[in-house]
This record gives sequence, structure tokens and C-alpha cells, in this order.
Amino acid sequence: MKSKRRLSKPEFFQVNWKVLLYFLLFLTTKSFAQSPELTVKGDDAQKVRMNKLIVNVKVVGNIAYTTAEMHFFNSGTRQMEAELIFPLPENVSVSRYAIDINGKIREAVPVNKNKGKQVFEAIEHRRVDPGLLEKVDGNNFKTRIYPIMPNGERTVIIGYEEELRAFDKDNLAYQLVSRYPEKLDQFEMNVSVLGTEVSPTVAENSGDAITFSKWNQSFQTSIKKENYQPSEKLVFKIPIQQNIPSVLMQDVGGQHYFYGNTFIEGNKIAKKNPTSIGLIWDNSLSCKTRDLKKELVLLEGYFKKIKNTKVTLYFLNYSFEKQKDYVIVNGNWAELKAALENAKYDGGTRFSQINFLNNDEYLFFSDGLSSLSDAVLPKTKKPIYTITSSVSADFAFLNYSAMQTGGNFINLNQINQEVALDKLANTNLKFLGIKENYTVTDLFPMAGTSASGSFSFSGISLNPKNEITLLFGYNSEAVLERKITLDAATQNTKDVNIEKLWAQKKIANLDFQYAKNGDEIELLGKKYGIITKNTSLIVLEDIRDYIAYDIIPPAELRAEFDRIKKQEQDNNLAQQKNNWQSIESYFQGLNDWWKKDTKYTAQKISSKNKKRKGSETIKGDPDATMTVDEPVGSGSSAMVMENDVISQNAPPQADKVAFVQPALARAAETTNRNKAKDELEEVVAGKVAGVQVQESPNNSIAQDQETTANAALKDADFNRTINDSKTWNPDRLYLKALALAPKEKQYDLYFELRKAQERNPSFYFDVAHFFYNQGDVKKALQVISNIADLGLENHQLYKTLTYTLRQWKAYDDALFTAAQIAKWRAHEPQSLRDYALTLEDAGKYQEAFDQLIKALEVNYYGEMSGQYEGVEDIILMDINRLTAEHKDLKTGKLDKKYLAKMPVAIRIIMNWNLMDVDLDLHVIEPDGEECYYAHKSTQAGARFSKDFTQGYGPEQYLIRNAVKGKYQIKTNYFGETELTENGPATVMVEIYTTTAGKTSRTLKTIQLGKIKENEILAEIVW
Repeated sequence: MKSKRRLSKPEFFQVNWKVLLYFLLFLTTKSFAQSPELTVKGDDAQKVRMNKLIVNVKVVGNIAYTTAEMHFFNSGTRQMEAELIFPLPENVSVSRYAIDINGKIREAVPVNKNKGKQVFEAIEHRRVDPGLLEKVDGNNFKTRIYPIMPNGERTVIIGYEEELRAFDKDNLAYQLVSRYPEKLDQFEMNVSVLGTEVSPTVAENSGDAITFSKWNQSFQTSIKKENYQPSEKLVFKIPIQQNIPSVLMQDVGGQHYFYGNTFIEGNKIAKKNPTSIGLIWDNSLSCKTRDLKKELVLLEGYFKKIKNTKVTLYFLNYSFEKQKDYVIVNGNWAELKAALENAKYDGGTRFSQINFLNNDEYLFFSDGLSSLSDAVLPKTKKPIYTITSSVSADFAFLNYSAMQTGGNFINLNQINQEVALDKLANTNLKFLGIKENYTVTDLFPMAGTSASGSFSFSGISLNPKNEITLLFGYNSEAVLERKITLDAATQNTKDVNIEKLWAQKKIANLDFQYAKNGDEIELLGKKYGIITKNTSLIVLEDIRDYIAYDIIPPAELRAEFDRIKKQEQDNNLAQQKNNWQSIESYFQGLNDWWKKDTKYTAQKISSKNKKRKGSETIKGDPDATMTVDEPVGSGSSAMVMENDVISQNAPPQADKVAFVQPALARAAETTNRNKAKDELEEVVAGKVAGVQVQESPNNSIAQDQETTANAALKDADFNRTINDSKTWNPDRLYLKALALAPKEKQYDLYFELRKAQERNPSFYFDVAHFFYNQGDVKKALQVISNIADLGLENHQLYKTLTYTLRQWKAYDDALFTAAQIAKWRAHEPQSLRDYALTLEDAGKYQEAFDQLIKALEVNYYGEMSGQYEGVEDIILMDINRLTAEHKDLKTGKLDKKYLAKMPVAIRIIMNWNLMDVDLDLHVIEPDGEECYYAHKSTQAGARFSKDFTQGYGPEQYLIRNAVKGKYQIKTNYFGETELTENGPATVMVEIYTTTAGKTSRTLKTIQLGKIKENEILAEIVW
């Protein structure tokens, strides 16, 4: 193997092993099950565990402030890395985050989410240990714990405020779910309840016996245990002051922030029973963990109440499909219930596919997470009742969708079945605002919010003493008034940050329309240190980093920060770069090379294999798909070969783009079928009724297609070439099992095989290609779309998905996934380039051009130059090709000289999806000369781009005048030696060939793995 620079991360990052730990979460709902994930990377993952947990809870009125101090211990001999993802309930957001730095706890500070990501990665690149807590899809939060030193411990502190929900009509409830699979060395919990005259009580069947004792103006309790394994839940109840509104105030700069809570009971009217119901059941992969029992109990109660109706069942995942009409008679819904109990959960989610027809109302059971389309529902005049039992959900979306249509949002995690049925069967009061009062401003929640039971509100009074009248009613008619007295002299508190509670309520309401209110949400998040969709909390180790990246530090570092800033002004600001600054030098290099116009005649190499000029031979995984995309212009067709199977691609009609159905390549597998039969019996036996290990009719597909390919070759006057697959091909028994199953049983078998592979992206990649190769495009897209549901805002998985969707011409879906990546990674030129090419696929040529310019202009920190600098070479050629093909583009500030035509015969680009791998493109020319990072020019006149040892590439090979013969495309893989939670590296190879002024494009997506040096990805015969 040739000498090569290594990755920036040490070797132990090359081996990743995932372990999930389920531990304490501190929640306040009546029935709530939570599953935080601690993902530990490394082959000693089991050595990392949470050994100590300290929980502090303070309750004031109906507000609880919880702080969890978690200690993670590494008993191994290597430093480790872990990632913690945890969901929180509706309307709860993290407002405190701290980690230990050099043995001392350091508080986090707010930062723009994208900037926080950039700063974190830039500092991480220097082997320093910053901390970053982000909000990802739904109400989920993610942080990384690194490094956890050998025999060392790291501390993470998380804190949040929340409103307590009603346990029953007389009590609020605080719940601590305390289940943990291993013993903790130390467990401690301290609870303080203020503002109540009656002692809290512990609910029955609530774990250890706990009593509260009076201390000054509060009730307190404490638990301390060693070598303790929590296995029960603790619920304590706090009496509700039903007829006396509870109000707290805080004076901030002459403005009097107030927070109040009152109890609204009764005043509901029974709604008219619907004669038809549209039941939309989200059966995407992310909904697999919904609490089906709770949902069925709710439906049982509802159908018993309304007795007779017609229900149309729709399943929603990657597609939206009507299942059946069910007639409910006298509450009997057994047939519908069975259909829901037997629903299979598969695929990503596209809310864009939903179509509301003619039902009286809609019941939408979902987690509210649309992984493959915008989270927007079509307009309807019928009420939508959004219902979730998911721990991880987009509560804001579900709430707003119901509110907009006059329905209700029902969160089964936070209300009991009686209250849930009440919301479904009755028209509940809505909050209509307050009576006119010009001395009260910014009052939340917004008008239209459902009001039943405990109702909280917050706003700003310009006077220390005031009175407001809350209005409740139906439609726009008020039927109930509730007067609230505000008096700062008696209601002022220092126990709770009322201003921050008001900010959280405002953010929660603005979040209903995030696209419209994003900037204001960011300002509030930064001001009050609240994590939002566009603000994160960050901890830096060195005061110089706060200065360099212009981030206001926590209070303990502020004086030193101000002193250094005053002395040095802006001299120490981290330098930002963009690729626009170096566009001239890269263009000059390209243009000088192109003008040489090298013409070279290769030494003739005898070959038994001759192919038509411009044909391409694609090699790779026997189960991978090779699709030749439609020509960028209208050039000649390309001949494609996968192992022994050859297919012909003709340019599609301009007005009709269809999926190319490539040949099924399974020759290598067929050879070993008998050898694997015994192993397959173990995989398949007893799993799916009717599936046996036998030679099924499908096993002849490869032979049938080989015959078809031979006929095509004969017609085309080609000579057939046999090449063995050499890219990574692990012993994937699940693919062999599918191949041996009868076709009608394969999808059922897939679900059985998935049980052992559910979090493995490669499984979905492989199986999707299996179905695609059989011509079942719909099923292939359904299966590949699961990748979108495997990780929250996981851009590396989305890149894998985008590559495949582009290759399969699913351009609308690819456009969405590429746009999401560009949003999450707005500082990455490569991600913006990917988005630009996807816009081009979709026929949005001007937007594609603008995005390419943006990729050159985007700023990044100097430490990241190794990841991003050098992509100019590739983008300039993209711009050159795009403007040559679409002459009416508005090129704006781009100097006209950059538009000079530089056509080339062959252009090869290799992209990949993982940041921390090192891949190299190698091209072997017909005369045997190899062009790659260490040999960038050849006698034939080829040119190679910059070598990327970090980041996503891409790397590019160009030759203006191709010589006749075979061009082999190879790769060296310097990346991880084991699969990660993101799967193996996924490579997309783009091949552009130009003949007679017409350019055709070929796309190939390949998953690598334990690939050896210099393996062939594709061949071009010129």
C-alpha cells in the first residue's frame, strides 16, 4: 500500500460499536415511558456507563425546575466518545447545559445553531473537547461526550423548566421515571415544593416510601442510595388551588413579567357525531414505538360513544394509501382494530402525500415527523384531531395543525384516557384572548388554544398593579370570563425566573409558524439561553476560543474576556475563509491545462474485448444498482455492465422521464447458492409462513436477464466481457434468504429479517437494491426511505439516501433530502454542491447555478480548510458545463471569463458521505498510467484535482482528448475498519462523457466496507 496521510482523528475512532443504555429521565406526566440513547463509540463500548446520578427538583406553583447531573465513567484503557440523545415532553426545552472542563463545571452559552456546529467541528479538529447541545427533529436533544479518559469520568448537567400537568381534578403531578438496567454507584434526589399549604403526597404504587417534611415555606424530601438500581417510578401529587388563580411576577427593567395558572372546568358541549371519519394511521418506521395500546383504548371509547359511523382507513408512510372502508355498528369496530393491530411499520414519512377527501373529520395518529417532505398538511375545512403517543414527536406541528382546523391535539403521554376522550368527543373551550387592556402586552398562549383543566398564561404588564380578564368560548363567542389580579407587591418572586418562562411560552407559540418566525425565535433563544430549532448551547475550553469565535462566555469568564478583547480588539478573531477567494487561481490552473489540448496516442494494448466508443462498464456489489442517467444533453446511449449482465440505456424522450430498470446482477451469488443453503435454512426456518429454502422461480432471473443482455449485445454488435465483482461483498445472508424466497413472500420475509438489522443502514440499502433489481421500484423506494428515519438530522445518512434517490430519478424526494442537508450543513461547500446538482436534476437550472455560486461564497473557519478547500476545481467545471448547456442563465457577478467553454471527453467525480474517512480516486488509463493524488497529470493529458484526506471530497479526473481503450475507475479506502451507526461509507461516482458536443451522465452509488486497495468501481471503454 502506498504511503498516505491519515485521518485527523486517532485510530480508536476507526472502530465503532453501538451500545444503548436506558436510564433515568425526569418527567412530569402521568404515564410516560422514555428511552434516551447513549451511543458509545469504540470496541470497548461496554466499558462506559453512567455511574452517578444526582437529581434536584424545585416546584413553585405549577412550575418544576429539574436539574440532572450525570456522571459517565470509563473503566477501559482507551479514551472513548459517546453521544447522548434524549427526548423531552411537549413544551419543554433545555435551558441549562454544563460539562466539566479540567475538573470544573463550566456553563454553556447560547449560539446560533449553524455557527455552533462550525465552531464545535473546528475546535474538535484540534483535539480539544468542546461541548455542544442541539435541538434536533421534534423535541429531541443531542450532545456529545468526549473525551472520556481511561479510568476517568465526565460530568454532564442538563436543566429545564416545565409546567406540571393535572394528575386528576384535585392534583398536579410530578413523575420521576427511574428505570435503569445497571446499578448506579451513587443515586441522589432532592425535591423542594414551594407555594402550597398542603403537603405533597406520593401516589400509590410509586416505588420507595417517601415522605415530605415542612421546612420554612416549603415541603422537602431527599433520597440517597449507593449501589442502587432504580426500577420503579416515583409520582408525587401537589394539590391544585382550583378557585384561586396562582400568579407570580418579576420586575425586569420596569416591565412586570407575570406567569399565572388557573383551572378551567366544564363548559364543554357535545359535538355532532360524525357520519364519516378519515383515520390516517402513520405506519412509518419512526412510529413503530408508538404506544398502540393507548391509541386503541382511545378509539374503543370513541366508537362506543358515537356508536355508528363509517371509517376510511389510510396508511401513511412513504406513500399515502387508502386501505378499506369500515362500517362501525353499535360501537363494534373489531375488524378495524385488527387491521391496526396488524399494521406493519416501514419507510420514511411524506406528509406531502396526504389528501383530505370528503370525511366529516380526520383522526391523524402520528409522531408529526415528516422525514421526506415538509411538515405541512393540505388545507381542509374539516376538523383534524392530531393524536400522538410517541415520546419523540413534533408536538408544535401536531398542535398547530389541529388548532388551525378547529380540532384538538391529544397527547396521550400527558393526559389520561378520560381527558383524551373528552377532547375527541366534545367541543372544548378555546382561549379567545383578554379584554382590551393597553397596559398588558405579549400575552401567551395565542388565541385559539384549547382550554380545559389547568390553564397557564404569561405576559408583560406595564404597571406593577393591574387586572386582566381572560376570555374563553367557542368560535369567537366568549362564554366564560376569568378575572386575574396582578400585584407585584405581593406576587413578586425570586424563586423562579418568570421572564424566562414568558420567553419559553412565546417561543412555543412562535414555533407553530417557524418559517415565518425563525429570526425572532433565534433572538429569544440567544437572549434567554434557551435551545430552539436555530439556537444551541455551547461550552468551550479556552478563553481564547470564546474570543476567536466571538462568542460571549459564561459569567465566570466574562471579566477576562472583556479585558482581552479590549486590549487586542479584533486581532485574535478566527479567520474565516471561502472558496470564492481562490476561484481565480483554480480557474487559471484549469484553463491553462485545457488550452494545452494534449493529444496522445496510447501504446496499443491487445484486448479480446471491444466495445462501442463511449460505452461504460460499471462494476461493483452484485446487489448494487447501476443506473445510467438521462443524458445531460442528448448524446448517444451508454452500454452498462454489472458482472456478467449487460443492459442498454437509451436517452429518454425529453417530455417523459421514467425509472431505468437495470439488470439484476447475481451471478457471483448464484455460484455459491448451494454452499449457503444450509445457513439459509437457519435464517429463514419458521420465520414466514410458506417460505422454504428451495430453488424458487426467482433464481432464474439472473439467467433470464443474461439471455436478454446477450440478445441486446448481439443487436448492438458488442462482444461480451466477463468481470468478477471485487468491491466489498460481505456474507449477507439476508439477501441470499430473500433471493431463495418466493417473490410473493419476500416482503414478509424482509420484516422478519429486519428484526436483527433494524438500526443498520446497510440492510435497507441492500434490500432496497434487491427489490429495485427485480423491477419493483415502488417497494425499493419504500425500503430505502427507512434510512431517513434512522437518525435525527443525520446528514451522513441523508447523503446516502440522496445519492440513491438521484440515481433512481426520484428527483422530488432527492430535492427535499438534499435541501435538508444544505440547511443542516449550510457551511459546507460540498453539501451546497450536492443540492445544486439535485436542483439541476429537477430542471431548476437557475437555482442550481445560484447554489453553485453560494457554494463558492460560503464562509468556514480556517481550521476546516482541509475539508472544504479544493472543491473550487469541481464547482468551476460544474458551472462551465451548466452555463454551456443553458445559455439563458443569469450569471450575475461571475466574471465572464469563467464561462469560457472547456469541454472534456471524460470527467469522473467521486463523492462520499462520511466526514471522517479518507477515500482516494484512482483512474487507470488505457496505456496503464495511473492518475491519482500523487500523480496528478499523465502523458495522455489528464488532470487530477486536490487530494481530500478529510471531509467528503469530491475528487475529480479530467481528460480533454480521451485515447482509445479502457479507463478503470478505482478507489483506495483509508476509512473505518468496522461499520458505524451511519453504515459503511457510501460513494457516488459521477461520470460525464462527451462525444460530438453532446454530454451524457452516469451515476453510480456504491457502499464500501472492508474494501482493499485499488478495487475497481467502474470501467469506461472509449
